[in-house]
Formats: sequence, structure tokens, C-alpha cells
Amino acid sequence: SSGINAEYGVSKVVEAKPTKDCDRSKNLMVFGLHESVQESATDLKDKVSEIFENLDEKPLLSVKRVGLKTDCKVRPIVVTVESRTMLLALLKKAKQLRATEKFSRVYLSRDLSPEERRERRSLYRTVNELQRENPERNFRVKDGTIQIMQS
Repeated sequence: SSGINAEYGVSKVVEAKPTKDCDRSKNLMVFGLHESVQESATDLKDKVSEIFENLDEKPLLSVKRVGLKTDCKVRPIVVTVESRTMLLALLKKAKQLRATEKFSRVYLSRDLSPEERRERRSLYRTVNELQRENPERNFRVKDGTIQIMQS
């Protein structure tokens, strides 16, 4: 590969480091919130604010949909909140949304990197396999490990 680098005048290949913009520690993902055809940034902010009001919080800083717009699926929303403490408070209260009629299908999650999502998906697949093979036991994923729950 050094021959290729020399050929194109590259003397050193440097791996890209995440920039400050990639800081996900104060980002929250919102899944399952209906997307209207002509949804403006203000409409989106109002919808997300309504979710947080249901949780008795008002932490909003910025809101945006991510992914390619298609007719067949609702894009998730990245919400940046003011602090990590606020993010954790919202995640603790997220289950309360299930009890509301309007937001029963809306889910909140930490903003994970693609690598973290792959690892988590792999762990959950393993948990599902273990659960099928051992129906009398309960398994869960916590802190990146699979745990056996006591019955």
C-alpha cells in the first residue's frame, strides 16, 4: 500500500478521529414518531417538546430527523439536550410514554455509534438464542454483557 500512497503523493495516512461534533453523550434518539409530508423544523420541535412535556421535562436544544426520507418508514430523530444528567433523567422516564395513548409507540434511546449498534444487535441476537434454548431462564443485556436473571 505504500506504493499506492507514493503514487498519489500521500506520505502518511492518518486515521480520522471523531470530532467534537460526534459527541453523542447529550444526544437522545426518538423512534416511532409519525413524520408528516411537509414537516417543518418547527413542527418537529413542537412534536418532540410535547413528548417531553408528557414526561414533565423541557430540555430541548436541537432536533433533527436522520436518514433518507422514504414513504415506507419513519425516520428517527436526534435530539440534543442541555446535559448528560437531563438525558439520563429522560431515559429513566421513557417507559411512562407507553401508558399514553398518543405516544405508546414512541421509544427513546441513547444515540449510539454504528459500532455500538452492531455490538448491541449481536448481544440481543445471542440473548434471543439463549432464551429459545433455555426457556426456563431469563437473560438480559446490561452494560455490554449478557446476564442471567434470578427467578
